[in-house]
Amino acid sequence: MKNRLFILLWCIPGFLFSVTPKPDVEKLTETADTYYQAGKVDSALWAIEQALQLAMTEKDTCAMMSCYTSQGVYLRSSGKLTEAIAAYDKALQYAPLLSGNNEENLQAITTLYNNLATVYLDMKNPAQAVKYALDAVKQADKCQDKSFRTQIYTVCSSIFITQEEYEAAKTYLSKAIALSQQLQQPETELGARTYYLLTLFRTQASASEIQKLVEQTNALAAKVNSTMALVNYYQVLFYVQQTRKEWKAATQTAQKILQLPSIENYPFLQYDVYNNLHLVYKELSDFPQAYHTLELAKTLSDSLFVQEKSRQLEELSVKYETQKKELEYQKLQEKRQKEKQNLQLKITFLLILMAIMAFVSLYFIQKQKLRIERQKREAEAQKREFETLQRDTERNATRAYLKELEKERNRLAKELHDGVCNDLYALEMNASTLNESWKELLRTSRENIRRVSHELLPPTFQETTLKQVLQNYAERMTSASCKVTLTTLPEECDWSVLPETYCLNIYRIIQEATGNALKHASPTEIHLTLEWKLPNLELTISHNGKFSSTSEKGIGLQTMKERVMAMKGHISVEAEKIQIIIPLFL
Repeated sequence: MKNRLFILLWCIPGFLFSVTPKPDVEKLTETADTYYQAGKVDSALWAIEQALQLAMTEKDTCAMMSCYTSQGVYLRSSGKLTEAIAAYDKALQYAPLLSGNNEENLQAITTLYNNLATVYLDMKNPAQAVKYALDAVKQADKCQDKSFRTQIYTVCSSIFITQEEYEAAKTYLSKAIALSQQLQQPETELGARTYYLLTLFRTQASASEIQKLVEQTNALAAKVNSTMALVNYYQVLFYVQQTRKEWKAATQTAQKILQLPSIENYPFLQYDVYNNLHLVYKELSDFPQAYHTLELAKTLSDSLFVQEKSRQLEELSVKYETQKKELEYQKLQEKRQKEKQNLQLKITFLLILMAIMAFVSLYFIQKQKLRIERQKREAEAQKREFETLQRDTERNATRAYLKELEKERNRLAKELHDGVCNDLYALEMNASTLNESWKELLRTSRENIRRVSHELLPPTFQETTLKQVLQNYAERMTSASCKVTLTTLPEECDWSVLPETYCLNIYRIIQEATGNALKHASPTEIHLTLEWKLPNLELTISHNGKFSSTSEKGIGLQTMKERVMAMKGHISVEAEKIQIIIPLFL
């Protein structure tokens, strides 16, 4: 989007005014502009050459300078930047010869400076571009035509923005806005305000200042009927809102672009809006809309590719028809100069041949680019496939490790329950000679070992929910020295829908975290929180204890991290709090 902000530089005709005093020169100049507006650049160059020859014959300085200026514009639009600079240099030679008090001369010189700034910007020469843009606005200050001055201020300000000359841009955009208001030209004012909004954003103006300008400009936009003017403004506004992460406002702006009259005639604009809008929906977690918008962008992209090929063939056909009409026109005009007619005929055929060769070369270059892009996409697909395989391998290894860990817990639980507990019971029965305190100690030890063995066994979640298991666990772990509490949100949530593997991993994580806190931090309160925040489940374990500096890190934390990784979640560990986010819908 950023590269299209200055599309107006190519939309401004070539250029604003071409004033010549003689009727014949004026007619030829108008003919050249007509050809240029129709996209017939070669015909425009031929017509302006005829006007230039006539102006030289009549020694009309202003007309010669205007003709060279127009010639530079036509050459620039054809990509012949070096030849365009040469034409502008010739026009510059006549500038000192013009009277500085004549309105027509002032406009002609201003237009020349403006076009020089534009062509130097195209040639990646920012210093020269800014220099001539400043010359243009200073010269425009002397002009009486307010509409002309408004256009110059706006175009030159766009050049100032590209070169980060923001203070100059603000100054002349403010003038353009004021003049547009005086002339009651809402469309021109909207263009100036569009660039002013971009300038405020680039200079990191306050949010209130930007919001005030947006509100004023939105009110102005309601009075404008030009689709392109509205598109330029909403594109800049969307760019600002997207960069500032104002996602909802950005979606509204994008919808305004898509609802503009005749927007279907600009499929490239529609594609760009959809291509950026799906990213905004993604940030809003509106995944159905994001997917739908991305599908629309893809459909448009495929359609544009076909249209582009048709357009190239149509352009070739138009060029051929243009050359034929030029040949007929030249024959009618140059009957008395047969030698010159033959020469022009040869040149015409040569141009046709060059156009065909250029088209063929372009076709093979494009074909090569498509092949390289296809190879690049295949390589990226292979890379993604490898990364997916690697992640699946790691997850499978983690699951296998946790499965073996649970098997080992079951074995230890059975050993403790069936072996050590029974041995302690037999010892208690045979210790008839011991006093009651020793017997009580044996019973307590046996009960503790039985409790540990039950903790090692995994709970069954077929007949009970995770919430019930954790409530029971909190009650069992609560003692006189430490209170363990559980909070689940929302309260009416049905916890039976949570998969059993998730329930077991969450239960083991809470066991490990609670045990570590009780053993190393000596808390008086431990709080467990489970909250549904779709599409995630958030688990928080916090306490008011303090870990000693001598506490050693065991394998407990690593085991918790592995369980979280098995659930594709994220864990954050702090001194008194552990927070875990588990995605439930992938």
